[in-house]
Amino acid sequence: MKKLTVLLVSISLLLLVGCGKKSPLVGTWKGDSNDGLNTTFVFKKNGDVEYKNEFGIESKGTYKINKDEVTIKIESWDKAKVYKFKVKDSKLSLSATDKYSPSYKNMIKKD
Repeated sequence: MKKLTVLLVSISLLLLVGCGKKSPLVGTWKGDSNDGLNTTFVFKKNGDVEYKNEFGIESKGTYKINKDEVTIKIESWDKAKVYKFKVKDSKLSLSATDKYSPSYKNMIKKD
């Protein structure tokens, strides 16, 4: 009986770990930056991100969420950038935490 209990607890823990909470950023988001540049971010559940803008610049990278901040590192950017993010009703706002990076307000989820 003790072995069965240990087995059931182990299986339950594995199932709970496998059913992790989905990131609120996962999906395709389109909108303008505060400097007027039409931009698309595609956040994937594995931590990868794709970036595209209206000038045809496309690049890949990674992202990591920590509470209400997301650190995004795109290959074509000179360094990782940290944004405060807020998701509400299929809208995403990314607010730059430094004075040199653009912010993205009211990006619309496309999937």
